[in-house]
This record gives sequence, C-alpha cells and structure tokens, in this order.
Amino acid sequence: MKYSLRTHKYLGLASTGLLASCSVYTPLQPSAPMLRDKGQAEVVGSVFLAKRLEGSIAYSPMRHVLVRAAGGLRPGKADTTRRYFRLQQFEASAGTYWPLSEQWLAGGLGGYGRGNSSRRFNEGEFESVADTITPYHYEARFRKLFGEVFAAYEGERTTMGVTYRLSQVWFPTLTNNGLPINLKRMTRNEPMFFVRYWDRQGVFPWAQLQLAVSASWSTDYTKKDVYKKTLSHLKEPQVLTSLGLVIYPHRFKKRD
Repeated sequence: MKYSLRTHKYLGLASTGLLASCSVYTPLQPSAPMLRDKGQAEVVGSVFLAKRLEGSIAYSPMRHVLVRAAGGLRPGKADTTRRYFRLQQFEASAGTYWPLSEQWLAGGLGGYGRGNSSRRFNEGEFESVADTITPYHYEARFRKLFGEVFAAYEGERTTMGVTYRLSQVWFPTLTNNGLPINLKRMTRNEPMFFVRYWDRQGVFPWAQLQLAVSASWSTDYTKKDVYKKTLSHLKEPQVLTSLGLVIYPHRFKKRD
C-alpha cells in the first residue's frame, strides 16, 4: 500500500484496537475457560472499540470435560468514503481442562466455525493523484477447523494466561469486485494473552474484567505477496484487542 494509506491505517489501529490489515477474514479471539469442576460455567462478553462484539459460553458437563460456543458480529456501515467492514461468525468446540494446582489451570479444545464477511475500501484515496485510487470490495464465506491449548495462573485478584490456536480456514466463496480470488484455504497462527481482575470479597464475586490481546497471521505469508495485492490483503497479520466482562453463574450463591 502507499505510505500515506498505511500510516492512516496504523493510526486507525492505535485508536480502535481492532484492525491491522485489509483482510476480509478476522477471527474470533481464542479462549481459556477458567473452569475447574463439573457443573461450572463461564459467560464472556467482549467489545472492540471499532464496534465489534463477541460473546461466548463455556460449560463443564462432567469433570475434565469442556464444551463451548462463541459468536461475533461487526455491523459495519458505509462512511463518506464508502469504506466498511461487516462480519458475522460463530464457532463450537469441545475439549478438556486440568487443574494443576490451586493456582494453575491448563486445557485444550478443538472445534468448527463458519462465517461471512464483506469489506470495501479504496486504496490510494488519501493520495493527491486521483488515478492512483484502486477500489477493493471483498466478499467471503469461510469455514474453519481449529485446535487450541491454554494455560493460566489464578492469583488472589488477578488471573493471567496464554492461549495458542491453530486454524485451517476454507473459503467456499471469496471474491473481489465480484471476481473469484484464487485462494481456497489458509492456515493461521492465533496466539492470545489475557489478564483478568476480580474481587473475591467484593459486591460481585462472580464477575471479572478482562483485557485480551491476540494476533493472527497466515503461515505462508511472505513479502512476495505484495506483488499479488489481494493475497497480500487476505494474509496480512492482524492484532486484536478487546475489553470484556466474564461472569461465572455457579458463583452467584457462593462467596469465597
């Protein structure tokens, strides 16, 4: 991309905490459900400053067994430059968790997801030369299989953890300005770091505040892709930052 547009885009990242590329594919953030026993549940709602929302629910139907469902939405609207990004997706997964001590918890999940998205922008619209403007209008339907592992440390007031997800993404439909793009699938690395805060003796001992930062990049992204603009856009690395509220229903009637 031209330097001025790249600069504008990075400033947008700093102000929104959501986007770091022009990709029509933006994943849900990985997970690390902090459940330790049968019957426990975790509900998470997260918001990105660029008007993206995510929600999930995890439940343990029996000890060491974990099931989870999650979804995300970005109802983008065109602005004066006709730029927009719309996104809808969901995923379901199952896995296991293992309390290693009173503080440490580890686990893993595998699952399936699908979604659709639409993104439009004009590359070069911030340049002074009008004929440098190139319109892009991506439309995509995607499906994915993923596996992830997580580990977390739960202190008296603060929980910190990391998750690593590997996703295989397929595109049944992928077009730019109505023309098919020759990209059928890609593999994404998707790590996440999160911090949660809660007050066990406070008014809401069943709730935590969460800050999560994750990344996503294609395993075969190289600088050579800059000569293939659409592939470069779709495979560029992304950084996602969210603020969330975590609720544990099994703690409603229990005070530690």
